[in-house]
Amino acid sequence: MTSARTKEAPPPNVAAMKASRPPALVASVVFGVIGGVLLGIGFVTRSTPVLVFSGLGGALSLASALVWRSQLIDAWRAEHGRPSAR
Repeated sequence: MTSARTKEAPPPNVAAMKASRPPALVASVVFGVIGGVLLGIGFVTRSTPVLVFSGLGGALSLASALVWRSQLIDAWRAEHGRPSAR
């Protein structure tokens, strides 16, 4: 006796989940990870060029995060309207 309540939910659609991730967020995470790895390698090897590239990765991560933030604000304003001045 199996009731409808005991059936498991279907697995989430992975393609749909990947499509819902904003590209700017993905880019920010990727650049941040690359910058962090390069930072660790640069400190261990005491290599200035590697440290410079880690800073570049961090800067690109920050820029991507700011783009994603502006997209979130634009989407919120499209849904709720601009806030009124007091």
